[in-house]
Amino acid sequence: MRAPISDRALLILLAAVTALGPVTTNLYLPALPFVREYFGATVAEVQSTFAIALVTFSFGLLAWGPIADRCGRRNAILAGLGVHVLGAFICLVAPTLGWLIAGRAIQAFGPATGMVVARAIVVDRYPVDRMVRVLASLTMVSVLGNSLAPVLGGFLATGLGWRAVFGVLMLAATLVGLVVWRRLPETRPATARPPRLREMATVAGSLVRMPMFAGAVLQGAAIYATFLVLLSLTPYVMISALGRPPTEFGLYYLFIAAGYFLGNWSVRRLTAHHDLHWMVLVGASLTTAGALAALAFTALGFTHPLWLFVPLAVLSYGQGLALPNVTATAVSLAPQHAGVASSTVGFLQQLIGAAAVQWMGHFPTDSALPMLTFCVVVCLFALAMLYVFPRVEAGRGHH
Repeated sequence: MRAPISDRALLILLAAVTALGPVTTNLYLPALPFVREYFGATVAEVQSTFAIALVTFSFGLLAWGPIADRCGRRNAILAGLGVHVLGAFICLVAPTLGWLIAGRAIQAFGPATGMVVARAIVVDRYPVDRMVRVLASLTMVSVLGNSLAPVLGGFLATGLGWRAVFGVLMLAATLVGLVVWRRLPETRPATARPPRLREMATVAGSLVRMPMFAGAVLQGAAIYATFLVLLSLTPYVMISALGRPPTEFGLYYLFIAAGYFLGNWSVRRLTAHHDLHWMVLVGASLTTAGALAALAFTALGFTHPLWLFVPLAVLSYGQGLALPNVTATAVSLAPQHAGVASSTVGFLQQLIGAAAVQWMGHFPTDSALPMLTFCVVVCLFALAMLYVFPRVEAGRGHH
């Protein structure tokens, strides 16, 4: 029989499970140029190792919730961590780029359990007022993992080779799995009725046909795709266009992470004084301004990384301000099916982001201009969505 776990220990454990997702993604980013050189591949081919992970992660967001409802929270997390370790091992020993792509696909499916099931455990365990604070804490841990992982990944790939990244991920997932196995209790209510797949599919289909929901998904996907394209292509740009070592990408990436962190922090401060539409408008405007500034500085020939990353910090601040509100808009349109709505939004945003990452991999990276031109166009599209679809308040009023 497992000893009872304290609230503090449970929070730390759930934070570790949640952080594995962003750490798995961002620890690998600085290794992309090394993988390209090792296999003699094109940028587009190596981008497949990143894009396929986004696709399988998106399917994981859909799958792990029902699995946790049917098989239990603890079992779902242990299964997800097992999948993660298997995928990381395949990547570690991959003899070809094809095997690496397959390993990445398997590996990314596992950590999706952290994002989905950890939230379910919090809902099971805490009352609403405490639940909001706990979820906010888990989000902060994810942001911290996002921030520090590229720095560590750069040093690992440079000092020990790109395969060391997967060795570290295997070890981390194994250690977290052992603690989960020994300490995590089952929190699923015994009387909870598992949702039927047909029921969830019907709800998701009706949401996608709702103009307000579709608009929020498209706007959120545009903002998120900008983030993913910058994340995946900037390591190449740092080396090819700016002549900088891979370790510097992780350090300069802190500008982007700090911007997003401050944007999330501002949401809490501004909610009492401004409505949701205002925050999305300001956030989308700042993302566009940041992208335009970065494009202008690059076109004028400024090559120091600060001319790129300071505007991108403004862009990411706008993303941090807009994206939570866009997501809240979509989920609020289905208050009786918030879980399905949340999974649908996450799935579609990840899928569209993966397509953008793969498509942009076909453009040259010896200049930041193609990447930044894409960002400007997509940010303008996100801004335009505010005027194509009705205001959030109007959408709620008619729902």
